[in-house]
Amino acid sequence: MGSDGHIWIMIHSGSRNLGKQVADYYNDVAVKLNESFHSKVPKKAQLAFLPINTEEAMHYMLEMQYCVEFALANRKLMMNKVCSAFSQMVAGFNQANPFDDDTPLDVKDLSINIAHNYASIEHHYGKNCIVHRKGAILARNGTIGIIPGSQGTKSYIVEGKGNEESFMSCSHGAGRIMGRKAAIRNLDLAGEIKKLDDLGVVHDIRVEDDLDEAPGAYKDIATVMKRQEDLVDIRVELTPLAVIKG
Repeated sequence: MGSDGHIWIMIHSGSRNLGKQVADYYNDVAVKLNESFHSKVPKKAQLAFLPINTEEAMHYMLEMQYCVEFALANRKLMMNKVCSAFSQMVAGFNQANPFDDDTPLDVKDLSINIAHNYASIEHHYGKNCIVHRKGAILARNGTIGIIPGSQGTKSYIVEGKGNEESFMSCSHGAGRIMGRKAAIRNLDLAGEIKKLDDLGVVHDIRVEDDLDEAPGAYKDIATVMKRQEDLVDIRVELTPLAVIKG
């Protein structure tokens, strides 16, 4: 539920491994290229690179963009399914597909799309450069973004301030305090279920393997937001009503 009085639907999904396969392939290509021209960067540093003017780098940038667009296509399909479910359960819900370009709906006003693992060519500090946002999102002046918390905490719709010192970026979310496997090993199943039940959140945490996304695996989102007040302004505060892990 949003502080603006509306119910928001948030979907978090990406290219479903396609991006990783592309990244792994071009990393292997970079390692071999670096060896061929005797790069001074040691192999053990795992910092092999593709010179930007090479054919390999051009192909990588194009294929990475394809993965970003493929991820968006996934989210559009999932959003369509969720909206269909809402239309069946909620009287008066608009049954038009909000992502169908043939509908009279203004998609820009209804949806916010954010990628948080990609690279783009940008201009900063008087130079053209490649910015890689990993676990970060674009926060240019006026850009609307999403910063999720966890299944049991608030999430935020934000507006970027264009802070140059962060290369016009902000955090993608609360961030983890423990990895997925560590969460499964260390979090208390009954305790995590009780947290969400006490908050009145509909959830699907049932067994230990579900603990990888439990609230206890994440940092305090309020603290995270406090520490990036110079990067974004909060526009809408979202409180979870129901969460489903796919």
